[in-house]
Amino acid sequence: MQTLTPKALADEWAKKKTRPVYYLAGEEAALKEAALKRLEGIFKPESFNFSVRDAETGDIEQALDEARTAPMLAEVRFVALKHVEKLKKEPMKALLAYLADPCPSACLLLLADWPREKQDPIPGALGTDAALADFAPMSDRQAIEHLNTVLLAKGVKTDGQALELLVELLGTDSVTLDGEAEKIILFMHGANRVFSPEDALALAGFSRAGNPFELSNAVCARQPAQAAQAAARMLASGAEPLALLSQASRAVERLLKVKRLSAAGEGPGACYQAGLSPGQYHALLKDASSYTEEKLLRSLRRCLEAEELLKSSSKRDPALVVRQLIYEITGTK
Repeated sequence: MQTLTPKALADEWAKKKTRPVYYLAGEEAALKEAALKRLEGIFKPESFNFSVRDAETGDIEQALDEARTAPMLAEVRFVALKHVEKLKKEPMKALLAYLADPCPSACLLLLADWPREKQDPIPGALGTDAALADFAPMSDRQAIEHLNTVLLAKGVKTDGQALELLVELLGTDSVTLDGEAEKIILFMHGANRVFSPEDALALAGFSRAGNPFELSNAVCARQPAQAAQAAARMLASGAEPLALLSQASRAVERLLKVKRLSAAGEGPGACYQAGLSPGQYHALLKDASSYTEEKLLRSLRRCLEAEELLKSSSKRDPALVVRQLIYEITGTK
């Protein structure tokens, strides 16, 4: 098995190369869907040589039988199976058996995002000719590049600081960023200028005099009332719950990082290891004294659980999930 980045996967397909099995794993569901559309655009398979099935509701045996069937008037038959993590025990056994001996004239694409508490059995079952494409959450730099690429494709030029500000405010989730990109494209329609940091703040619902980091600052300082008020204002102004969750989780991650670096005795260079300026590092270190490491770890786990709730088909009110999370981080022991 070979592990590919999303870019390496796209480059491989651009060369018209395929493998018997591709496993598109990771949390970036929107980018996996985009990859599937890219494959269609490159290979342009006829409908009788291309199918997309849902593992949760479909018949796995039918999907695998289709993969074993010779393609019609083509070299490769494409079969995509989504939500593979939803497979029950027996269907999963059938899939793993196929992966041990995949059909060479088929290209089976598996899309999955396994819950953190469950073990993923698929990577260990992939053969030497298969590839795992890792669609893990993007880094800040990757998110900025992604957003810039989407905007440039629609003719929108941006200030680098504006993109950095948006990623800082909204996080790196591609669904959230793509939604923001659509707003930016409409906002900039007919405007012969560069999208600026002031535009980014205005579009995100902040006035020039407002503080876009009010929520993250309140979380860092462990100020429950201020954090609750900031979250309520942002939700009322139309901010995406996932964006608020991102601000809270990033604040917790930074607090935990500086706390651990300080405890390890890293010295003056610790701020650069944390990716912070000396002023930012010392301010966060002061704030981190309000939290124990155990509390920060517990809060980070709650952020991950809340993210899974917001991205799942849960009936929970997203705003309520965020408000409860903010309270648990700042207002409980």
